Amino acid sequence: MTSLSIESKFPLYLTGIKRILAILALSMSTFLIVLDYSIANVSLPYIAGDLGISANQGTYVITSFAVGNAIILPMTGWLTQRIGAVKLLMFSVLGFVILSWLCGFSSQFGMLIISRFFQGAISGPLVPICQSLLISTNPAKKRTTVISFWSMIIIIAPVIGPVVGGWITYDYVWNWIFYINVPLGLACAAVIWLTLRPFETKIQKIPVDWFGFILLSIAVTSLQIILDKGQQFDWFRSNTILVLSIISLLCFIYLFAWEKFHPHPILNLSLFKIKSYSVSIIYIMIMYSNYFGAIVLVPLWLQDYMNYTSLWAGIAVAPLGIAPIFLSSFTGKLINKYGNLPPLFICCIFFALSCFYSAYFTPNVDIQNIWIARLLMGCGIAFFITPLMALSIQDIPVDKLPSATGFFHFVRSMFGGVGTSVFTTIWERRMSFHHARLSANLTPYTDTFQEYIGSLKGLGMDTSQVLNFTNMQLNDQCAIMGLNDVFYLMGWIFLALILLLPLGRRSKG
Repeated sequence: MTSLSIESKFPLYLTGIKRILAILALSMSTFLIVLDYSIANVSLPYIAGDLGISANQGTYVITSFAVGNAIILPMTGWLTQRIGAVKLLMFSVLGFVILSWLCGFSSQFGMLIISRFFQGAISGPLVPICQSLLISTNPAKKRTTVISFWSMIIIIAPVIGPVVGGWITYDYVWNWIFYINVPLGLACAAVIWLTLRPFETKIQKIPVDWFGFILLSIAVTSLQIILDKGQQFDWFRSNTILVLSIISLLCFIYLFAWEKFHPHPILNLSLFKIKSYSVSIIYIMIMYSNYFGAIVLVPLWLQDYMNYTSLWAGIAVAPLGIAPIFLSSFTGKLINKYGNLPPLFICCIFFALSCFYSAYFTPNVDIQNIWIARLLMGCGIAFFITPLMALSIQDIPVDKLPSATGFFHFVRSMFGGVGTSVFTTIWERRMSFHHARLSANLTPYTDTFQEYIGSLKGLGMDTSQVLNFTNMQLNDQCAIMGLNDVFYLMGWIFLALILLLPLGRRSKG
């Protein structure tokens, strides 16, 4: 009997109202975790001001959660075997609730950072366990539809997070971005315990790979600091970033070498012998980093250079979540009929179209065109995570499912941060490049520029006001040109990914 098998005296699958309640509880639990990853982003200035810290220190509110989450995710398989899937899920949900309350209650920065770290760590297994239980408690013909609905949550939550966080922080107080998790989390825990207890998995006493865990913790923590602080410290021109890069690289190398020969590894590298799983990991690395970079850059550009408020920036990107809501059931049917690869092909096409459409924005672009670009990306999202998750598990033995899903979501979580850092850096570098090129033509010896200065002075501006206004206009122009370059690069990356799709065909037998 495998580790995910069900005792024969219990029903094989959920039915009726219990099935609906379990799906909603598992989906809401996932939503709370993924939402909490991004909800604090727009609240950092308020948190920093209230706790008397600098804005740079405030970013550790995000980093600490991400580090804790990423460290525990690969251990999902081992924790499931030692504790049991349902008990582990209950422990994660209730621990998340308690630590959310501690985060909101924090009156000192140190307390908040420690609470956020353990909040991320204790909720680490939640997403892969929810996925495993949805698969094991639903009949095969309904799994794709259920996973389609659930995976939509993972994609939409990071979009909703900044909007909800900005509204709560602006109209109420930042503590409530954590307090709202308490009643919702308790409700989810109650439903999960009442509906899923019969589906507890077998417990096996397998020793833990402590050395691998330590190597993973050091590697991930160093990498997260590099990603968060790299641009601020000017990357490899900083000795701090250089040393952390060497430490992270060496730890990852030793980790993979150690896990290769350990009898009970926390990272099951044998899974990479399965071609479809390896392809799914490559896809989630590249696609999720591109996707996360795109959903971070647009609101940032709108607020910093287009004078949008946080609320209107959220409205501008809201169409991202429209298409997945209406297309999630269609995606499941498409996967059941044609397999996982055609939906991923459609996803790459829609993502590329959205990026190329965005690559031709100008400083006077209206909100309707932003909506169109986000709607196109939303159509791609509908065909993104569901077939990719299905591809990742299509050839995985049932007893290795927790390990496979745990590592898959570890990569997803980590490369969301990679995409944010990489594409933010590219955007800022391209802005500097365009600023240098354009400003070279703005000299007192250019007739056109002299006429421009004269027209502004005719409006009552003095010389300093003219120069400040000109620089603001130049910054706005360079920001959109840099953003165009980033989206143009993303578009070609999505098209190039289509070439890898044939490698994901189902293994024979």
